[in-house]
Amino acid sequence: MDDWWIWGTSVVPGDDGDYHAFASRWSKEIPFSPGWTSNSHIVRGTAPTPEGPFEFVEEVVSPGESGDWDRMSHNPSVVRAGDRYLLYYYGCHYDGPRPTPEDPHGVDRDRSAVGLASAPAPDGPWEKHGPVIDGETNAVPVVDDDGGVTVFVRDGDFELSVYGADHWSDLDGYELVAEHVLAPLEDHAVWEDQDTDGGFQMVAKDMSAHHDHAGYVDSYAGFHATSPDGVDWTASDPPAAYPHATGGDRDLHVRWDDGTETSFPNVERAQVLVEDGTPTHLYLAVMEYSEEDWAAADSPADLASHAKWPADARNVCIPLGPPPSE
Repeated sequence: MDDWWIWGTSVVPGDDGDYHAFASRWSKEIPFSPGWTSNSHIVRGTAPTPEGPFEFVEEVVSPGESGDWDRMSHNPSVVRAGDRYLLYYYGCHYDGPRPTPEDPHGVDRDRSAVGLASAPAPDGPWEKHGPVIDGETNAVPVVDDDGGVTVFVRDGDFELSVYGADHWSDLDGYELVAEHVLAPLEDHAVWEDQDTDGGFQMVAKDMSAHHDHAGYVDSYAGFHATSPDGVDWTASDPPAAYPHATGGDRDLHVRWDDGTETSFPNVERAQVLVEDGTPTHLYLAVMEYSEEDWAAADSPADLASHAKWPADARNVCIPLGPPPSE
């Protein structure tokens, strides 16, 4: 999809033997930022392996019409619940015309909410159930064997809050469990810890560890944490999960199959594929900065987290090895 910005991939295996990636996309004819705030929508791609590359198949949540609560849809997170697949996403409404290449204006978003869609298989048909949690964004669900769901969200103050429903299909039953349990963070991935009874693990972007730099910086390291109940969290020791751009030696370096290497100063939207209770792959959204952006920066810390016209924006998959032995 060379003509599209791609951001924030969530992957799930299907009974068809393929892996299905759900991601946000919007046209490269408008700026990356703030274009995502108005034109983002959710698509699906497939690949025979978790590493991809994934081939585009379809739009899953199309751009909404004027008046729709999810005129924009973003940051999908997909999970299997018995014989259904659940897609949680961030949606919002805005008034006025949709930005276009001829009129790439910004918009004032209102009524942010967590939306839910479900399907019998990753290839659908997808049924939209509307918003289930008002006022929150970036939802990550964990579903138990009985269909009960715990949903971890990020609020406007970059704090983690927890919602729950006795069954995912109880669309009016999503209730606040605990507010502001961990801060400041965003772009969290949460999964059930198979080594504990009802516990959880998390990888998230730490929003507190600022670089030693006087200018604007919004590119922070990922950290790992655990919790027995999803409410009380403890950062691991050491906490680091993935790097950030305090300098060239702490960029994310990805080595490709052909032996070449690419450095990414800013990474976001961590999502973790879990199969048979084991986390197997980490997915990250990455930005490639333009020559103009690099020329204007004294160091990677000078780069804006969301460039207006980056060279590219895409997602990478990092296979996870077994945990180190004690």
